[in-house]
Parts: sequence; structure tokens; C-alpha cells
Amino acid sequence: MSKSMLSAGQLAPLLNGYTVSHGPPRTIIVPKASSLAGLEDITISGTLLRKQFVTLDPMTGKRTAALAAAGGRYITQSADGDLHFCLGVKQLQPHIACELQNAKAWLATFNQGIGTGIVVSGFFRCLFEHPGFNPKDDAHIFEVHPVRAVSLSGRLHAFNVDIPEQTSIHTWTAPHPLNAQDARIKVHYDKAKDTLTFSDMDGQDENYVRVQGSVSQIRLNTSGGAPASFTFASPDIGHPLRAYCLQGTAAARQLRQLAKPEITMIALRNIDLAQALKNRYVISLLVIDITVL
Repeated sequence: MSKSMLSAGQLAPLLNGYTVSHGPPRTIIVPKASSLAGLEDITISGTLLRKQFVTLDPMTGKRTAALAAAGGRYITQSADGDLHFCLGVKQLQPHIACELQNAKAWLATFNQGIGTGIVVSGFFRCLFEHPGFNPKDDAHIFEVHPVRAVSLSGRLHAFNVDIPEQTSIHTWTAPHPLNAQDARIKVHYDKAKDTLTFSDMDGQDENYVRVQGSVSQIRLNTSGGAPASFTFASPDIGHPLRAYCLQGTAAARQLRQLAKPEITMIALRNIDLAQALKNRYVISLLVIDITVL
């Protein structure tokens, strides 16, 4: 677990404070943006809630939570093999979305812990995958994904960052041309109000991607605990991106052992909020797996 700890009581209202508008153009407005831009590898304490879904009314900004099937028990993982669980303060109030990869073996543990205290450590991530434009969205743009460790029912469980189900891994060009989508999205930071306004998004995004390219400007950061990083260039993307490997993961070990720069990697897309504060919409990549070509 990391040294600094946030509480769900502090963070859940902040992460659920954004609003959306159908426009045109579609917009997402994030208040208190500077408080979120510095979050990266975080630890949060709260209660493990029953599985619930939150819908967002674009007209009023009101969020409504409802229990999932089977009374909110965690009965299955999603198609990518991940367990989406709810960290919060009180049932039927907006929660913090958390995602544990390759989680089938952990369903019983999480069901037994429903309603009890939990501490979650993982990567703080922002993406417009299901922000709430669609009434079927479980509306959120922030999540802890991947979850690296939880303390639950008096026991500490640590997790690797595993490769998801193959059917859930997309490319940069299919089923959607991500460069076209990313080029459309604009962001403006109002420093006086401390708000970020994103516009022209599709309201859907790819979660896991597989991309081929080359590595340069490696920073291993083995002594400080900060994620390792490198610059990634791919002909499919057409411009360099910064990629990050959480320490203690297979990806960080693979990066240290890299024999040549040409690779294929599986990664999670993430919106760089620090760049958004500079009025730039920039995608970074959280690396899950590296294969040398």
C-alpha cells in the first residue's frame, strides 16, 4: 500500500462532480481539476459496496444509483475478465469505480467482504469510455484501474497487472479510428474556476489496446517508486506518446530487460490531466505487457 491515503468520503464527491451536456457539441465539465491532475498511484479507504450502477441525467446533473442483479452480489466479471467493484461510503450514493483484472478467482472473497471496510491501492485513471451520455452507461470518467492491492476482512491481497481476455483488446484503428476521435476532442482549463471543459468527444472510448512500435527515452525509476516510463512511437498512432509501467508489474520487469526497441504492447489508454491543465488533450498509455518483435 502507498504511504498517503485518501478516504472515499473525500474522493467520491470529487470524482462524481463532473457534468455532461449533449450540446452540440458534447461537453464534459470537471470541477476542482487541479486536485485531480496530481493523482496517479493512489490508496483509498472506504466501504466495499454491493454492485450498483449510476446513471447521470445530463439535464439536471443528478446521479441515481441502483443495485445490480442478484441484490448487488458480485456474480460475474465483465467480458474482459475484470471485476468492477464499488468503493464508497453508503449504498445507493455515487461511488468510486474500481477494476481488478483477471478476477474470477476473487469473486467469493469480494462477496464475503460486502459492507465491510476496504482499502484499495491502484492506478488513478481518466477516460471517456462511458461518461453518462448514454442512459445505459454506468456513468463515470474516473476509476482505480488496475487495482494493485486491497486490504479486506483483515487480509492484504496483492495483484499482478494481468493481460485481459483477448476479445477485449482492440487496435488503434479498429473497431474505431482512435486518432480521428482524439484529434476532435478539445479541452480548455479555466484557472480562475479550476474547471476543465472537454468537448467533441464520442462518449465511448477503447479500454485495452494492442499497438506495435518502438521505444525510446526510457526512465526506469527503480529507486523512487514512481512508474517507469518511455516514449512510444507507432505508425498507427503517428505521433509519440508517453507510456508508463507501474513498479512491481510484469511490464516494468519487461522494460528493464528490453533487448531491442521494437515491441508490441498491450496497454490501457488514459487522459493526461496534467496536460489538460495546459489546454492540451493528450493520451498516455499504462502498459500491461511488452513483447519484443
